[in-house]
Amino acid sequence: MTSTDRFSSPQLGEISQERLLQQVTQRIRQSLELPEILAATVSEVRSFLQTDRVMVYQFHGDGSGEVVSESLGGDALPSLQGLHFPADDIPDFARELFVRVEVRAIVDVTAGKIGLSPVERNGKTGNATSAKVEYRDVDPCHLRYLETMGVRSSVVLPIQVRQDFASPEISSKLWGLLISHHTQPLKVGNRELSILQWVVDQVSIAIAQSNLLTRALQQSQQQTIINRVANLLHSLETIQLQHALSATAEALKCSGGRLYIAPKLATRDADLYTCGTGEQVRPHPRNFCPLEEHPAWQNLLQQQIEMRSGLPHSTEIAPIVILDLYKTPHLKSLFRHFTTTKIRGLLVFPLYHRQQCLGSLTLCRDEIETEILWAGYFDPSEKQKIPRQSFETWREKKKGQPQMWTAQDLSLGTALAQQFAIALQQHQLYRQVQCLNTNLERQVQERTAELQQSLEFARVLKQVTDQIRSSLDLNTTLQTIVREVRSLLNTDRMVIYRFTSSRSVEAIVEDVQGNWPSVLQVENPPNRFSPEAMQRYLQGEVEAINNVLTIQVPKNHKDFLQRCQIAASLIAPIRIGSKLWGLLVANECEAERNWKDREIKLLQQLADRAAVAINQAELYQQSNLAATVATEKAFELEQIAQQKETLFRVVSKIRESLDLDTIFQVTATEVQRLLNADRVGVFRFDPDSDWKDGEFVAEKLKPGFVSALDVKVRDRCFWEKFAPDYRQGKIQAVADIYNAGLSNCHIKILEKFQVRANLVIPLIKQKQLWGLLCIHQCKKTRSWTTSEIEFVRQISVHLSVALHQGFLLAQTQKQTAELAQALETLQQAQAQLIQTEKMSSLGQLVAGIAHEINNPVNFIYGNLNYVSEYAENLLKHIHLYRTVYSEPNSQIEVQAEEIELEFLEDDLPKIITSLKVGAERIRSIVLSLRNFSRLDESGMKPVDLHEGIDSTLSILQHRLKAKESRQEIEILKFYDDLPRIHCYASQLNQVFMNIIVNSIDALEERDLDRKTITIRTQKNNRSLDGSPWVLIEISDNGSGMSESVQKSIFNPFFTTKPIGKGTGLGLAISYQIVVEKHQGFLRCESSPGQGTTFTIEIPTHEELDIE
Repeated sequence: MTSTDRFSSPQLGEISQERLLQQVTQRIRQSLELPEILAATVSEVRSFLQTDRVMVYQFHGDGSGEVVSESLGGDALPSLQGLHFPADDIPDFARELFVRVEVRAIVDVTAGKIGLSPVERNGKTGNATSAKVEYRDVDPCHLRYLETMGVRSSVVLPIQVRQDFASPEISSKLWGLLISHHTQPLKVGNRELSILQWVVDQVSIAIAQSNLLTRALQQSQQQTIINRVANLLHSLETIQLQHALSATAEALKCSGGRLYIAPKLATRDADLYTCGTGEQVRPHPRNFCPLEEHPAWQNLLQQQIEMRSGLPHSTEIAPIVILDLYKTPHLKSLFRHFTTTKIRGLLVFPLYHRQQCLGSLTLCRDEIETEILWAGYFDPSEKQKIPRQSFETWREKKKGQPQMWTAQDLSLGTALAQQFAIALQQHQLYRQVQCLNTNLERQVQERTAELQQSLEFARVLKQVTDQIRSSLDLNTTLQTIVREVRSLLNTDRMVIYRFTSSRSVEAIVEDVQGNWPSVLQVENPPNRFSPEAMQRYLQGEVEAINNVLTIQVPKNHKDFLQRCQIAASLIAPIRIGSKLWGLLVANECEAERNWKDREIKLLQQLADRAAVAINQAELYQQSNLAATVATEKAFELEQIAQQKETLFRVVSKIRESLDLDTIFQVTATEVQRLLNADRVGVFRFDPDSDWKDGEFVAEKLKPGFVSALDVKVRDRCFWEKFAPDYRQGKIQAVADIYNAGLSNCHIKILEKFQVRANLVIPLIKQKQLWGLLCIHQCKKTRSWTTSEIEFVRQISVHLSVALHQGFLLAQTQKQTAELAQALETLQQAQAQLIQTEKMSSLGQLVAGIAHEINNPVNFIYGNLNYVSEYAENLLKHIHLYRTVYSEPNSQIEVQAEEIELEFLEDDLPKIITSLKVGAERIRSIVLSLRNFSRLDESGMKPVDLHEGIDSTLSILQHRLKAKESRQEIEILKFYDDLPRIHCYASQLNQVFMNIIVNSIDALEERDLDRKTITIRTQKNNRSLDGSPWVLIEISDNGSGMSESVQKSIFNPFFTTKPIGKGTGLGLAISYQIVVEKHQGFLRCESSPGQGTTFTIEIPTHEELDIE
């Protein structure tokens, strides 16, 4: 096609150019999405050039590239959308030409020429003008590359994008190429090049605008992230380091992170915060020190700090980028810390302030698996020396690949690390000021306490005495003693111990100030006290220990003091008669303490009063203990038995059935029966409502209450207050909805269902909140017991298992259906591809043979008339000669006898007549071959079906003739007066060929006196709109087939023929051609021994439009 072929007149060419310019400009202005702009551009350019393919090729950083947008005209060329090409496909010198002079390349593969036209731009306006196209020979390697791709002509224009519109002196960057491919030779002139260059310039502007928009969005998003992390670090009452670390790792798309805060004093441990895979990094196997305290890690940070200290902007934090940990030799000693993780890349930020190291922020990224779709196979490790032989898609997969750290990652990470450094410095200053204030306050409190202590001593003694007289509850009395004495002595902990053996004790009550550990949770070592100490306690002596480090005690006692962080103790024995019952102990944990005499005396007096209270309470408790224990034990055993029975029934139902509705209903019934609740229901959240909407899917309700089924529940208050807790598995037990601090909107929803008390347990599916198991008490309030809550919790666990099983079942069924559909689609596609390629090759071969035979046959046939005329004149001349010379020369008579002149006169006309008949037969066969192949009729056209059938029979004539093993197959034709129908002629000929060949094969397998194939055509008014259909029946009297064979006969790859004699694709492709391509019908009727009939029905209307 030439440029004049595309536009029949200059006016039409100008109109087409104007339309292209308007369409491209309009698309760019209408959309800010670059993919939409590129798709519209390639479509408009392909329509303008009328070529087979126009695509946009984008370069990557390593020189390779990808087809990011494409427009195809028909199926002459395969799609390259999304495929990658290696850097060697476009050499460096070619890219240099694209960059330096914006050269445009026009390749004519048939002529073996390439035309180069550089762009000349106006220095002021920047407008482009096309220089003269200079042609030269194309590199053979380039020619073979395009031929392999199926391309006969190509046009390539570079797309350059300016990096900064505000700085014109900054050179443009080669972004990609606009490429046009055509399967026929194509002439492109300066006018087309100018139009295409204008389009490329507009696309370049659109790309630059898209890049600016992307950068602006990235900057906005980064600032939002920085503000969110800064708010966690600076704006709240307490610094949220853990949340800030998690937010930082999430913002940079990291699998984990570590925040190490170096200790300010040598005696203080470092602080370490981790998230994600950062928690999996192993500490040192011997001293269990964290990774950040390893010498190699410390050297890495120190080198970075020293390197930055000499730079002008040394206050800025600079990251240490580790792309692949296992390819960094100087960190080899750290590899063992990461062996249990998938961490591959690290981004490390040393945190420091004025040359003081505050710690480090480390972000981790796991290794990934990459997959790239290449256009044809090649070896990435070697340079391409010869063109590829195929461009079939090749998937290159790589495992264990590191993730790249982009410039945006480094910029955002540096900004966030700066926020961490500032926050840590401020946090240190705050702690120092806080410590100073605490010391001042303590001094004031100590002076004030000395003035009030005497009065407090008397008050506490009176209060304890009154408590002992007014109550026989031992725990209340003892708790009052430790609370009041601890407050009075202003100590950190007050404990009452009870002796369990001669030298071992257990803590029974305590009162603790501050965050000191509780001794109630610490096991007291056996034989904690020495015999000497026990003797002193038995005699009633109070032991004052000002500093526990200065006393001599057994090792297990010393270990106990360290675990409880006890620095000083005041111990008073509790004696009941002559028996040592326990100890009243005051602990000082913050530091050593000098106990005063009045404090020792007070503690002794309180110990004596505690002994009186203990003696009275023990007598009272012993009197009630037996009855209470017996009653509670019986009730507890009965309740546990019922719960186990109910739980067993629910679990059994879950195992018996995967029907969730049945499981939910059985569960609700059993739980309602056991707990005697007014309503038990299973509530399911709408998955798209953010836990705001839902409904009850199962319910068991007592009579007289409103049913909650089929009622849509919408609770906007739920998400704000309860959803986060439920997602963590927390249980809500409300005894009275009006006294539980519930929001008004939530109470209104509960009132709709007459709820007064409720017990709600979350149902979790796939780690997501699926719904709730709700137990409602409607008549009155109800306090839910621990055993009831535990029972319902166990029920919810099994319901969550049932939900998971149901999900797995549905997922398995879906995957099974998808695999079956994919297999069927793959088989059809494979069958169609094989048969299409086979028939295409056959058609080309047949057309080629017909063309090559037709020329010499026409030459022979055209000259036979002249030969016949010349021979007749020669024979007339011989007869005239004999008439004039009745007695010829003897030599002539001898010559006439040798050549048998009389026989030649009789046989020569017959030979010429036979030659004419043979030439006619060859011309008829060639015409049949051309009609069968119809390579020039790929689209739908009006066709005479009888002509196609006769052409097929003519081609198969050699198989119909009689052979040594069988007689001739007779063809019976009953043709109706059919109209010309719109169809794919070559494809229908393929259907006729497949069916008739199968009939011939079937007849060859059966021994009959008369073998026939009957072909019948007729019109059939099947259509509802009155347009006629055409029916073609092809029958044979062969061996027939069974019913099972008939069911599979149209399946791809099904065949009853031996291996090597059939592929099983012929009838499958025929079925697709008739049913899918022509919207017709193809049926087979057969029975063993009765022959087979194939019936084809197709419409004749012109509206049939199949891709």
